[in-house]
Parts: sequence; structure tokens; C-alpha cells
Amino acid sequence: MLLLRLVKTPFVDIHTHSAKSGDDFIQIVNLELEAPCPNQGYYSYGIHPWALDKSDFQADEALNKLKENLQQPQVVALGEAGLDKFHTNSFLQQIRLFERQIVLSENLKKPMILHDVKSHNEIIALRKKHKAKQPWILHGFNGTEQDIRQLTGQGLYFSVGESLLHSERKIVKSLKNIPLELLFLETDMAEIDIETVYETAARLLEMEHFGLKTKIFSNFARIFRGFADMGS
Repeated sequence: MLLLRLVKTPFVDIHTHSAKSGDDFIQIVNLELEAPCPNQGYYSYGIHPWALDKSDFQADEALNKLKENLQQPQVVALGEAGLDKFHTNSFLQQIRLFERQIVLSENLKKPMILHDVKSHNEIIALRKKHKAKQPWILHGFNGTEQDIRQLTGQGLYFSVGESLLHSERKIVKSLKNIPLELLFLETDMAEIDIETVYETAARLLEMEHFGLKTKIFSNFARIFRGFADMGS
């Protein structure tokens, strides 16, 4: 029975914007705040820091809608949320918006999927300030070995995607430094299959493809325990 279960271990796409059908993978699909949530699958809603650019953006209204969405059973994570120092809008406003989402994440016990651009120090500081217990997943991670050392042990997970397919990206060299128990893979908005990301990661990690699938599925089951059978 155990062997049969292992053979069926699915791929996990921890963050994508494109829903696909299939029995051999699990995906957390990021939805727009106003989009309805389907009855099957796993989903996330969040308020991206870039939302502050919209002329009609109202934080209170958006956060009320987010709170409503997060209470739906198929919604397993809050995201994307986070901080982006490269963006032109107010970083102070980004922090305020992010902090309010941290509170929602903690109150509703939903892990967070984070957009983090040049904001490692602030992410760590805010996690400590709010004494956050929910896991935070840094999506689209493309950091160095030094970045990984700084972030490891802070209750953070690393999700890596299309960057692995480009030899000049920092993550290609630093991937081996991410502890396997903290690793996820994703497709985000890239026009690639999650299988391709897994194949590339397994090659860079010099490990068997099946072993990587098993480890990442174990990470998913640990973080999202209680949702294991709901999305099928």
C-alpha cells in the first residue's frame, strides 16, 4: 500500500497563474481578488505590492475582500503579498499593506506566498515583529548562497522556477545550498511545464527525479496539512 502511494506521488507547483488539469500534479493557482474561487483545487488570493499603483486602489476595501476570499475552503494560502524595493511606489505604504496581510495570515492560519525583491532584511524584521507562526514561501527565489544563509532558519521556504533554466541566473549556482526540507518549485507566469522545472532542479541537485518529487510533496503535506485530500 505504501509503495502504491509513493508511485503516485504528484508534482507540486506551489505558485502558478495558469490552472491546468491533470492527475499527476498539485498546483496552487493565484487568483485575482475579484475572481471567483472554483470548487476543486488549491488557490491563493493576496494583494501584490504593485496594487498600490492603481489609481482606484482602496486598501480597506481590498483587505475586506481578501479576508472574505481567504475563508473559502479551497483557498489554502495568502499571496502574492510582499515587498519590492525596485518598484516606484512608496515602500512605506508597501510595508503597511504587507503588515495588514500578515495579521490576516496569522488570524486565519493561512501560509503566505511572498513577492520579495531586495527586501530580505525587512521581511525577516516584520516576521519577528509580528511573531508570525505561519510558513512564508519566497516565490521566484533567485538569490545567492549568502542570501540563503541569511533567510534559512527564519520560518521561510524557497520556491524556485524558470530561473533554473538560465545558466547565468544566481540560483543555478546556489540551489544546492537550499535545505531540501525548505524547497518548493513553481511555474509562476512562465510558459513551461512543472515537469521541466523538476527535471532541471534534479539535474542541478544531482539527485534522482523521484526523490525530489517525494521530498517536495512531503514539504507540501507538512505545510498544508488538513488540505491533503481536499484538492483532488
